[in-house]
Amino acid sequence: MEPDRVQITLDLTPGTVVAESFIAAIDRDGDGSLSAEEQRAYAGQMVGAMDVALDGRSLRTRMRASSFPEAAAVRHGEGTIRLEIEAAVPDASPGFHRLVFRNAHLAGHSAYLANALVPESDRVAVTAQRRDRDQSELAIEYTVQGGPAAAALPWIFGSVAGAVLLVRARRWSDGRTR
Repeated sequence: MEPDRVQITLDLTPGTVVAESFIAAIDRDGDGSLSAEEQRAYAGQMVGAMDVALDGRSLRTRMRASSFPEAAAVRHGEGTIRLEIEAAVPDASPGFHRLVFRNAHLAGHSAYLANALVPESDRVAVTAQRRDRDQSELAIEYTVQGGPAAAALPWIFGSVAGAVLLVRARRWSDGRTR
């Protein structure tokens, strides 16, 4: 979670029991390997099966990067597919926000574990995470504090107030010594 974007990393590790059917679903030409085109198509299906909404409004997601293991690694239960997805946040206004992530890909055939990581920005604070029973839906409640300019305002006001007090103290001191 960042004030202006959401980053989603999906790690998909098919178990050995489903490995062959999983590979077959991706390997459209049936040659036993996962071509770059087949990988892109599968990643597109994953992104298409997701819904990311912020404060009730759907966000447009885009694939940033993906990596696929060799089919043999998947067959041995060692292959993890990683998809890196992001969505721009159009309104990064300070205050309370609710992000809902839904993954409908292969619902009923998958086990999920979904979590929000600690934000890199100190302007964002995750306040709650709620998951449905199978964790295919994750609701993240968070707050965004004002931007760098807003964060600087207390320092500016404090500095001005300090300067005014110093000037007044000096004038008062000069008036007493005359």
